[in-house]
Amino acid sequence: MRAMSNSGGVQPGTMAGQVFDRLLDACEALAAAQGMSRLVAGVNTENHQTYRKMMARGFRTQIQGIAMHRPNEPAYNGSDVYAIDDWR
Repeated sequence: MRAMSNSGGVQPGTMAGQVFDRLLDACEALAAAQGMSRLVAGVNTENHQTYRKMMARGFRTQIQGIAMHRPNEPAYNGSDVYAIDDWR
């Protein structure tokens, strides 16, 4: 199995959800074109909409991690963030 590693996201705004859908379409198409049978993508569950979209497409939890911030204040994760992270 070949592997690629990258992160990606979309600009915030009213169309962010639809643009993220297109980003996932492109990731799936690239994986298929490269002969990959499995696509692994990380997401912070604090990014609620991203997590829900990926679960609806059949992505499943493989590993769990924790993002800690000091001080404990809002950072780059949130319900309106559409991002794919490489957590390996």
